[in-house]
Amino acid sequence: MYSSYILGSLLLLFSYTRPTNGCKGCVSLDEYNFDKIVSRFDAVLVKFDVAYPYGEKHDVFTKLAEELAQNDKLILAEVGVKDYGDKENEQLALKFGVGKDDLPAVRLFVKGKAPVEFAKSAEWTVDNLRNVVKDNTDIYLGLPGCLEKFDKLAMEFVNTGYKQKKLEEAQAKAAELTDKEKETAAVYLKYMSKIVETGSEFVTQELGRLKKILKEGKVNERKKTELSTRLNILRSFSLPRNEL
Repeated sequence: MYSSYILGSLLLLFSYTRPTNGCKGCVSLDEYNFDKIVSRFDAVLVKFDVAYPYGEKHDVFTKLAEELAQNDKLILAEVGVKDYGDKENEQLALKFGVGKDDLPAVRLFVKGKAPVEFAKSAEWTVDNLRNVVKDNTDIYLGLPGCLEKFDKLAMEFVNTGYKQKKLEEAQAKAAELTDKEKETAAVYLKYMSKIVETGSEFVTQELGRLKKILKEGKVNERKKTELSTRLNILRSFSLPRNEL
């Protein structure tokens, strides 16, 4: 019996990692495995779409899936819905309020809670999809290049009236990190120091500067990656979303 359980788990693991329609990091769900797989995770972000999805919205979902592929508390999944032949997964989609004219549509499934709908009127961006998870779970979703412990320190730093003290605390914690982590922590510390010196307006100004450089595209790929990481770390300082 135990060996059968192991075999079943391995088969499910295979289905977890099976790519769908070019969506790296996505899991393919259908009427038969949906409940089995969704029930095993803290949260599952599901895109209901046509059987062979394409286009900008699909690309955005794929980008987020790749970004969060290493997160063991959350998976991103796709349900391909057909309105012809056997109409595969049509009833599954309808069960969650998704009709043919609603595709593509996203639902967040969290253990013990009703599914959360990604608003039809919302713009399909990686940030907006990520925020559905952030707003409805306690799962940490760090941006590429960020450190979880320093993201939390950044939030505490922004919300405290004793910023110099929090900066010193962050400096002490940075000394305990690995060499690779210290390189990343140094960016957090630099931003904290600038905010202490010039005030919170530094964040808005630096956001604008980095976005402008990246938008102009006059930097090589290595520099682009470096600037994107700095931008992600800067976003960790809990600004209102309309400024992100």
